[in-house]
This record gives sequence, structure tokens and C-alpha cells, in this order.
Amino acid sequence: MDQETFLTLARQLMPLPTAPFHEHWVIAAVEAFVAARPTLHLRRDITGNLLLLYTHPRASRSSRLIATAHLDHPGLGFPQPLGKGEYFLEKLGGVNLAQACRSRVRLYDPRRAAGQRPLLGRISGHHWHREIEGFVVQVPPGTALGPGAFGMWDLPALRQRGRLLYGRACDDLAGAVAGLCFLDELIRQQARVRVGLLLTRAEEVGFAGMIEASQSGWLDREAIYVNLECSSASAGAILGAGPIVRAGDRSCLFDPHLHGGMALLASELAQTKTSLSFQRKLMDGGTCEASVLHGAGFRTAALALPLGNYHNQGAEALAPEFIHLDDVVGLVRLLVHVALQPGGLAQAGVRAGDYLARSLEARHQRHAPRLRETLTS
Repeated sequence: MDQETFLTLARQLMPLPTAPFHEHWVIAAVEAFVAARPTLHLRRDITGNLLLLYTHPRASRSSRLIATAHLDHPGLGFPQPLGKGEYFLEKLGGVNLAQACRSRVRLYDPRRAAGQRPLLGRISGHHWHREIEGFVVQVPPGTALGPGAFGMWDLPALRQRGRLLYGRACDDLAGAVAGLCFLDELIRQQARVRVGLLLTRAEEVGFAGMIEASQSGWLDREAIYVNLECSSASAGAILGAGPIVRAGDRSCLFDPHLHGGMALLASELAQTKTSLSFQRKLMDGGTCEASVLHGAGFRTAALALPLGNYHNQGAEALAPEFIHLDDVVGLVRLLVHVALQPGGLAQAGVRAGDYLARSLEARHQRHAPRLRETLTS
């Protein structure tokens, strides 16, 4: 995949307003992506999670490889009037409270088009209303919010500066776009593979969509899942040093065999003439959807993009998040490479385990005699 493919799709999806339970405009863009590609099939569960499937008729019957990402970003929603020109909006997802309370918000009417001119409100305080956490938002005189309105921080939607891409919702719209690029590249190659992309709703309030998907019986239990997430660089990753082969998160370690296979394939790709830079990290700054899948018994691995200004936390005020274009291009290249491997990620995991076993045995054969010869009484 070239960089322009990612940027083209990013410009279509990443500026779209979204928040937990308010992903409808992003979902519509994904539906348009599918409609333009006849070999893609779209499934929905009863809560609106999306599953995009590409199946080449001559693909092997190895386990389907399914990337996952989420379609929301922290925001505000479910407004309740408090008085003239003042509303309580529920806090939907994590944010630095001190910075949020000094911020403006863009308020959207879901009955209108995504490109609407939003209503600008100002947060006047953090507040609990009927045991629900949120913010008091002041709106301009003569304006009002409908019951379905929702808000995002008043930040630039998307802009590129050199090799960095800034956006108010990189987490996880950049991951979702990377997943779409993964499918697009395999379709372009007419690759003989079985792959998919799971796009979930309301991750930021506690994995609501993924919990539903993993517990409802809707997902293929024979598939291998690879979570794609933008993860805070403060956990030790370096922007521009390549995608992260993620071992786990704050809550758990993911499938060690799949992680070993992913690292092996990344290492092999790094040694080719096209080369790949990558990082191998735990990324324990938070918990991601891979923990939900792993905990529900699905075979799960993860890749991540190092993220600056995680959840819009800037140095002194809320700011756009940012990713490095080299990282996202590398992530898609690696994921495509994994999909094209005979036997897939599972077989790569077996190879990684065999390599370790052979290496340990060779060391044992080399050093065991000397250990015995130098034994002292």
C-alpha cells in the first residue's frame, strides 16, 4: 500500500464527527467503501458493529485473519437542559478534566449532514447529574440542542505537517482507516486469502461494542483476530520507528504464539529489500479491545500505532492527537504480509516456537559437556 491510499481514505473518514453511541456518519462512510468494492461483503450485528469480509474463491481453508478497530472517540452526548442556554452533557470516554473544563466543544445535530456547521459551546464545569458524570455546556443565545445531539472537542479535524498526521480522533479512526487499507490492498492484488475487518462501536466507554460482539455468538471462533489501535507513545514507543507488535496491554498478555509469529514475520519483512521498521512493546498505558477478545477465548494478537497527545491531552490544553505516516504505512504492509503467508499467522507462530526450541537445544548441546567437565565437588 502506498501512503496516498491511506491519506485518501483518511480524508474521507477521519474528519467525520463521532463519539460513543454516535458513530453513524463513520458507519455510512464504511458502507460507501464496501459498496464501491463488489468482492467485499458487509455484516452487522444487532447493535451496529460491522464485519467486512473478503473471501477469494480459491483461498485456502486456513483460519480467517480479521483485523479489528473501533469507530468512536471520547466526546459528549445525551444532552439534558439545565436552564436558559445551559445543558448537561454526559462525558463519553476519557479526557483530562482540567483541560476539558477550559475548552470549547463542537455540537452536532445527527439529523443533519456530517458537513454541517456545528454549534459552538463552552464547557463551564465538570458536573455529576443524577449519578452520571459529565459537563455543563453553555450554548449561544437563541440556540438549542436536540435530544440526539453530541459533541467533540473544538479541535482541527485533520491536517498533515510533514510526516505527522494530526486529527481530533486518530484513536481509533486512524486504526479503522488502516484496516480498510488492509482490505483494499488485498482486493487490489486479488489475493487468494480469507480476511476481514471488525469495526466496533462505543469502545471508549468500556468496550461496549466488542463485549457484545464477543459474547453474542456472532463472531467466528476459528478466526484469528488482530487488534489495530492507536496507543499512547508515553508507554515507551517512538513515533516514526514503525508499527508496534504489541504483546499485551495493562490488563493482560495476548496469545503468545500469535505474538511470536507476528514478530517473526515482521523480522523477516525487515530483512527484505523493501525493509520494515517495527517495535515490539507491551503498551501497558491502557486496556484495548484485544483484552476483551482474548478474555472471551478468541485467538488474539495486536498491532498498534504510537500516538501523540493521547485522548487529546496536550501540554497545557486539549490538542489534536497525532501519528506518524511511516508507522501506519508499515502497519498495513505488515498486516498484508501476514495475510499472504501460507498457513497464516498460526503457522508463523509454530515456526517461531520451533526456532526457539532449536536454538535452545543447540545451546544445550554446546554447553552441557563443559558444564559437566567443570563440575567441582
